[in-house]
Amino acid sequence: MPLPANWVVAGRGIGSGLANRCHRRGEVTSTWTSSAPFFRSRLSVLGQYKPQQASLSTSRGKSAPLQPPSTPAALGGSRESMGSGRGPESKQAVAAPSAAAAAIEGRGSLLQQIAQQQQQRQVSGTGPVSPSAIHLTVASGAVVAPELEYTVVLDMLHKNAVANVEASMRGGVVLGLTSPAGPTATLDVVIGQLNFKRLLACARNKLWWMTPEWRGDTWALPPETQFLLAEMREGGPYAILLPLIDGDFRATLRAPAKRAEGANGEVVLRLESGSPDVTGTRWPSAMYVGASWDPYELIDRGVAAAAAMSGGARPRSTKQMPPSLDGFGWCTWDAFYSTVSARGLAEGLAALEAGGVSPQLLIIDDGWQMTDVDPPMRKTPAADLADKLHVEGEPRRLLEATQDEFFYESQEVMADAAAHMPQAAGTTLGTVMPTLANLGPQHNAPLHSHSGSVASLDTLDLTNNNTIASQSQDNTGTRPTGGQRQQQDRPAAPSSTAGMATRAQHAGASAVESSGVGVSITEAVRAREAAGASTTTQEPAVPPVAPAPAQLAVRPATAESELAAKNAATAFWLVRASQKVAGWFMGIATAGFLIFYQWVVEPAPPNSLAVRAFAAAAKGLLKPAMLSFYATASDFTRRLTSVRANGKFSHPDAGPDTDWAGVPEALGTVVAHIKRKFGVRYIYCWHGLPGYWAGVMPTDHDELGGGAGIPGLESHIRFASPTQGVLEIEPSMAWNPAVLAGIGVVADPNRLYNAMHRYLHDSGVDGVKVDCQAGVGLIGSAMGGGAALSAMYQGALEASVAHHFVGNHVINCMCHSTENLYRMTATAVARASDDFYPRDPASSHPHIAACAYNSLFLGALLQPDWDMFHSKHPAAKLHAAARAVSGGPVYVSDKPGEHDFALLHSLVLPDGSVLRASLPGRPTRDCLFVDVLRDGKSLLKVWNANSVTGVVGVFHLQGSSWDRVRRKFHVHDKAPRRLSTEVRPYDVDAFRPPSNGSAAAEAAVAASEQFAVYSRAGGVLSLLHGNEGVKVSLPSAEADVLTVSRVTRVGGNAFAPLGLTNMVNGGGAVRAVSHTFGLPAPASSVSGGASNGNGRHGGVVATRECVFTMTVRGYGELVSYCGREPDLVLLNGARLQPEVSYTYSPGVVAAGSGAAAEGGRLRVDLPRVSDLENEVQVVFRSFE
Repeated sequence: MPLPANWVVAGRGIGSGLANRCHRRGEVTSTWTSSAPFFRSRLSVLGQYKPQQASLSTSRGKSAPLQPPSTPAALGGSRESMGSGRGPESKQAVAAPSAAAAAIEGRGSLLQQIAQQQQQRQVSGTGPVSPSAIHLTVASGAVVAPELEYTVVLDMLHKNAVANVEASMRGGVVLGLTSPAGPTATLDVVIGQLNFKRLLACARNKLWWMTPEWRGDTWALPPETQFLLAEMREGGPYAILLPLIDGDFRATLRAPAKRAEGANGEVVLRLESGSPDVTGTRWPSAMYVGASWDPYELIDRGVAAAAAMSGGARPRSTKQMPPSLDGFGWCTWDAFYSTVSARGLAEGLAALEAGGVSPQLLIIDDGWQMTDVDPPMRKTPAADLADKLHVEGEPRRLLEATQDEFFYESQEVMADAAAHMPQAAGTTLGTVMPTLANLGPQHNAPLHSHSGSVASLDTLDLTNNNTIASQSQDNTGTRPTGGQRQQQDRPAAPSSTAGMATRAQHAGASAVESSGVGVSITEAVRAREAAGASTTTQEPAVPPVAPAPAQLAVRPATAESELAAKNAATAFWLVRASQKVAGWFMGIATAGFLIFYQWVVEPAPPNSLAVRAFAAAAKGLLKPAMLSFYATASDFTRRLTSVRANGKFSHPDAGPDTDWAGVPEALGTVVAHIKRKFGVRYIYCWHGLPGYWAGVMPTDHDELGGGAGIPGLESHIRFASPTQGVLEIEPSMAWNPAVLAGIGVVADPNRLYNAMHRYLHDSGVDGVKVDCQAGVGLIGSAMGGGAALSAMYQGALEASVAHHFVGNHVINCMCHSTENLYRMTATAVARASDDFYPRDPASSHPHIAACAYNSLFLGALLQPDWDMFHSKHPAAKLHAAARAVSGGPVYVSDKPGEHDFALLHSLVLPDGSVLRASLPGRPTRDCLFVDVLRDGKSLLKVWNANSVTGVVGVFHLQGSSWDRVRRKFHVHDKAPRRLSTEVRPYDVDAFRPPSNGSAAAEAAVAASEQFAVYSRAGGVLSLLHGNEGVKVSLPSAEADVLTVSRVTRVGGNAFAPLGLTNMVNGGGAVRAVSHTFGLPAPASSVSGGASNGNGRHGGVVATRECVFTMTVRGYGELVSYCGREPDLVLLNGARLQPEVSYTYSPGVVAAGSGAAAEGGRLRVDLPRVSDLENEVQVVFRSFE
């Protein structure tokens, strides 16, 4: 039949495949001839459309015919009937505004509405439960939306791609794949052509983390893309592509290898096991495809489905949130790095308490554990040289006794160099820069071994002409490490006592639980008593004099002995000076190497000659030097040697100078002291997913660890081989410590976590922060693949946390691989981005952007944690605003005494709680696909919801970004101009009516609603309809936080609570609001019904009262919108005097048009009460 004149057969380009295939079969299809080529509708003509029957693989390996798209069975079950004409052109108008207003009047609180929406999304079944969801199916080699006239979402599917009917659920499509090349460990295929206008990708930029990227074509899609959101047309609909984990294979998305003409939209799906020994040919569930008119509904539904298929992670809305989220926290990391000690905890908390801030949460970060490097790294250069030259006796002891001078000097030089080098935060070198800069005399390093194996040395008293001979002839020599920068500042206990303490520790280790490792505090005390070990601790001494070269029995002074003593002292000082000089030269050489690395290797493109040459050298000639550098300047080659704390936590006053191993730990005593003295409610301790950065030290004497591991835990060193995808985004993984030094992998992670978590629980610790999680996937290359090993470790962690830490107290960190994310079945909090880097100004803006956009993906499964920040920092106000709207925990890592208390008091209430928003903070709809870091014109808007109000944070982040080529944070605009945007009430998506593609329907509801919007920065109160906007203008690096509150109208009275103006998220202070309308109760006339002189207000017969009651948490100035001046204001039942305790200012509200509007603002001065809960009643009276 001839084509109508206004129809064309689809040619090349997106969507052409389906039309050409139908045309060849005699079926007629059409495409729009509009100027929007990315949104083409497919029409069946005169009922002639007959979808191609195809065989597909289900998750059970069976074959089933592909149902026609009109058959609900294509999705494995029934689905909600959406009717015909789902497109925006065919939508019928919604009910009249008056009916919409009536529906709005009956709504509950904002949180109740959100809970209902989330409950609806979790309804069991396979059909879409939201009116915004778009049902998809596969027809003629394309993923299409039948209800949108067969609009193509993903065209030109790979010939080996099939729909998994059984796995497809709730409106989405799950695509399976068969390898066209037989068994393989890695497979790249062009899965299809995506129909889109703009793209947002969340892709890994490091092994550990991911960042957002905005794209206008798929040729620039970054590797390791794990989340791809597509805007198919401006304003929707939206599509999502989520690569899955199928068995031992993890999928990601990337750009095509070659840029082909007319092929924009092509997306490559990569499937890889992470191990060359693990191959596959068939993956029934490789990628999820979904579509919706509501991007947030789409993400929540799609990510939940992807996680359920990939690893069993449950949706965030079904998980228990740890109560620590609602308390202000302090983390020790930036304050002390790994020099953290019990004394440091008290110093930090006392400094905050002195300013009236009382943290409820304390995170003891890296530095509390017992760790060590491998035996070869414990030997100093002097000891190594003595071995090679076969030096023994007194000369050897002289070298070993003065070895600290070598390292102190070299570290001081490196620290000075690091302090003056440009900070490349987030790079490989950048990760060790804070550690290097923290070296030097004030933070000297300890002896290397922290596992109790170091022989003690006593000091030499030269003033009394006495020498002390060594009682340990087999000391192999140890040296300090900069990574754990503590100093053994006093003599250790005599070797016999140390031996008894070690034996007691081993005796305690034998009294184990069913896991075979770990010991409770009570058991440890009993074991020590049984072994007769001394538990006496010594007070920290002054900084040490270098130990003497020999220890001899004290004998009467004679001329001969005096001469011998003088010669010994001279030799000692000469060797000591030589060690200092050698250390200086070593420091200079290391600093030169760092400069070369930072300027030549670090910025080199992946697979460049510089990168390839350095990778080869690092695994060959430079390997010993690299391992020595890692051991000295970082913690990344250290392995766990005990589940117990080190000596820096032996008593509440133990400092960084306390002997790690010679003093028995008493973490339980320290924790109890901290909670009792400072009122801290929750204490978390840090640990790595593999135990520590380099895993667990093996107990086998034949392995690298030399048998210094944890009794009862079988551990073996495994060497990682990064995947090509990881090397593309982070080439330095080729010389990562995990690659060069290996990871100590335990055979059964359940035993490790049960032992560690039982010890922490028995010590009074409430939870854990679990770091370096993606590293387990890296080492999977040597152990059956990353996906398989991560599943084992993540499952063991989830089980142990659930058993030991009531309240689900855990923060997942460095975990942005789907190997980790999709396995978080019950844990509910995860870090949203790379670290807050206080020393790198270029990192502040990208940090906030990454947190906001990553929260789209992460927020479906977890509550994103936007990381600690510093209250006294050039970007402190910007980051404080970001944390206030994030919905996550609010905590800082201030050094003791370095605080901005005015800023902290705007975030933290006197009892240490925070006004936390209720959802993950996410970008508003109009910000989803704009580059808020690089385009020079866009501000970031982040929305969230409180109990009653909504909140929108606006941020000027232009000027710096993560550079994927340079692989570092980069300032590309040193002077970004002032920018403006509009904030609308419907930016708070919880206020927006359900999206269904009908602009007319949304406009009708928007016109029927009014909202009060308060700007904290400008103090401006506006009265707006849902889609009306108020202008916000910001200079670079500034932020504003706006509270949005729906206006309630009752009996001609209008009211909207806005919250406390002295708090960043002031709207979060309003915990509840209700209203009554009718004749006042008799008590009302007593408390507030006295006549005002005109006789109208004195009685209860002729008046009607409308009373708005607010429950407010906190104190300060409470602002509300009122349609007119209230007749009465009550605070906790007592009548307030106008112009004394409250004021009303009419005529200050600007409408969306800029003209004056009715009503004004009510200000009530709330006092500080013991429980911080105030009840405010605003009374309006009318007369009949």
